Amino acid sequence: MLKKWFKKVILASLSLSAVISIGVGATSAAAQTLVKIGVVGDSENVIWDVVQENLGEEIEIELVSFSDGIFANSALADGDLDLTAFQHNAFLQQEISDKGYAFEAIADTYVSPLNIYSENITDISELKAGDTILIPDNATNRGRALIVLDRAGLLTVDPEKGNSPDVTDIIDNPLGLEIVESDPAIILQALPDVAAGITNSNLALDFGLNPVEDAIFSLELDSQSEDILPYVNIIVARTEDQDNAVYQEIVAAYHQQNVADFILEHYEQVNIPVFEVKE
Repeated sequence: MLKKWFKKVILASLSLSAVISIGVGATSAAAQTLVKIGVVGDSENVIWDVVQENLGEEIEIELVSFSDGIFANSALADGDLDLTAFQHNAFLQQEISDKGYAFEAIADTYVSPLNIYSENITDISELKAGDTILIPDNATNRGRALIVLDRAGLLTVDPEKGNSPDVTDIIDNPLGLEIVESDPAIILQALPDVAAGITNSNLALDFGLNPVEDAIFSLELDSQSEDILPYVNIIVARTEDQDNAVYQEIVAAYHQQNVADFILEHYEQVNIPVFEVKE
């Protein structure tokens, strides 16, 4: 197993615990700079092991784990984090629109599927009239989930709504499926009580599932398709820090062939690197 170079800090959801204060990162000691990166869950920690090995010892990465990405973005805005690495472009733009964050994406990482899971059926053809399907309750993943249901032929959403349709934009629902919005982190735990659910691949991995093999429906990912661009995962910094030299070194360490190879092998082609490898 790759040597662990980073220290992991677990932060519970702010709805369940008091606010935890974290010291500001990216401060230089004698010969080492500490950079705190907000993540969701721990399924990607092994990627950062490889990135840390590429960096060497002058820059130390500390991963700070959150139960929900909205808290990671809040911590970044407050200066308690240096970077985040959990969200895709669409989620970032929604957060900026809703909260006025001065954030910039400084690097692409990979793209992953948003698939349909169930503990009660093995194929979407087994869905019955009035069945309940859980989808994420944040705007961007909710919209993406509705598009997945559309592509699966289970319902039709208004094509004029683009990448972020709402439940009210469903224009045809032949089975009368009940689409219920839920916290993405608990959708998989709730599967015994519903027909199916859709949630993020990192949460499926944390739950012990293979996001492709264990899904009852999955869309094939085309990393070159313009349709997938909103869902490319990214590393995010505050706008004022987007050109920070240390952060750019981290990007360069991530955008290496050994990281791309590791992502493909470790996640068994579930997560697909989308970055250009640096020489």
